[in-house]
Amino acid sequence: MAGIESYLCSTVRGGALEKMINKNVQCFILNKKNRLDYRALNLFFKYLKDTNIDIIHAHSTSIQLAILSKIKYPKIKILWHNHFGLSTEIRGVALSKIKIFSRFIDVSIAVNQKLLIWAEDNLYAKKNFFINNFSLLSTSSVSHLTTLKGENGKRILLLANLRPIKNHINLMKVFKESLLKYPGWTLHFVGKDFHDNYSKLIDDFIKTEKLEEIVFCYGSRSDISNILSQSTVGVLVSKSEGLPLSLLEYGNAALPVITTNVGQCAKIVGLNGFIIDDVNAEMFQVLQRVFTMKPKDLKDIGENFKRSLEVNYSEKAFMNEILPIYKGLIS
Repeated sequence: MAGIESYLCSTVRGGALEKMINKNVQCFILNKKNRLDYRALNLFFKYLKDTNIDIIHAHSTSIQLAILSKIKYPKIKILWHNHFGLSTEIRGVALSKIKIFSRFIDVSIAVNQKLLIWAEDNLYAKKNFFINNFSLLSTSSVSHLTTLKGENGKRILLLANLRPIKNHINLMKVFKESLLKYPGWTLHFVGKDFHDNYSKLIDDFIKTEKLEEIVFCYGSRSDISNILSQSTVGVLVSKSEGLPLSLLEYGNAALPVITTNVGQCAKIVGLNGFIIDDVNAEMFQVLQRVFTMKPKDLKDIGENFKRSLEVNYSEKAFMNEILPIYKGLIS
């Protein structure tokens, strides 16, 4: 990668996306069982030493593993990539813990301006940067495994793990109400099912409201580009976000989008989609508008969205910003 040798470590397991990793990138699956898995920790230490790692680019909670590694090998540089939109709401002991961790962080990268300001105000990292995420979907390495139900040209997709913050329940409530006047549309949930209380709430709502023929859950899927190609509109109605990759994936697939105004979403979409502040108050009107639009008009919105992403949210744009940071850490 542009003169920098890269390795990928998954702390828990490889998952479906493991098949999509470039063959030139070495991948190490740690199979960490719990937070204090000393076997996994020692394996990671050995891997760092054997591969002579200079920089650990840690995402989310993996920063804890990275910091333990820096204590073991002080010369290693740590870059923390913060995608968690709710970081700005952390208080008390949790915030104090992050501040202590941040003393070991050489560089923090935020995925939106709000997170950058939070980092500058709360972290002791040596440097803080804001870099847009990017999405690069593979269209050839994964077979077309999933066939979406419902009528072609009338499918709405929510690409998100089944977590309360993603707001599936409220979306279904508004969607059901919208169909009273415009039947035929269907709603599709693609994302990891944790089989927890929230997942049960979704299942119970679908059954209680008799939505089995219009709302479909598929769980985790590896053929995302195939799923996007069968969808008509992409939605993201989260209560909080950083810079969601699902929104970029919608755009790369030229889907028109409806999104809540959280995190970086409004800036990403701009005038090339529909932005709402509140699902319950505004989603109904937006859906009514979408349902009455001509297919060509919807397609044009999606194509415009795709073109807008190519400037600031492409792989090339990301690499142009991250490479100088890497090189500055190892120079």
